[in-house]
Amino acid sequence: MRIRTSTQPMSTALIDELYAKRIHTTLRNIPFPRQDLTFAQLKIYYQERGFELNRKFANSLELLTPDGKYNYIAYLLADENGVSIKAAKYTGTTKVDLVENEEYGYC
Repeated sequence: MRIRTSTQPMSTALIDELYAKRIHTTLRNIPFPRQDLTFAQLKIYYQERGFELNRKFANSLELLTPDGKYNYIAYLLADENGVSIKAAKYTGTTKVDLVENEEYGYC
């Protein structure tokens, strides 16, 4: 850290204190500007796999900010968005045998 014209190493305690005070900016904590999102396709996806999304699905899937607004994760899973998500599924952990390759998003 700078002290007048010289630099000194920071103590571990000071580094820990500054690290603890940092702001956790994650997609989960950032409200999406539009709150009129719909999730019909997500519900169909869950139904096809034998699951049912209830009224609290947005909270359960962490699609809401702490103050209850849709976040950017909700936007990524909404029926309409401007983002494309590519997902690949492999057998095993070597990423050699590709089983499924899909692109989701935009609508």
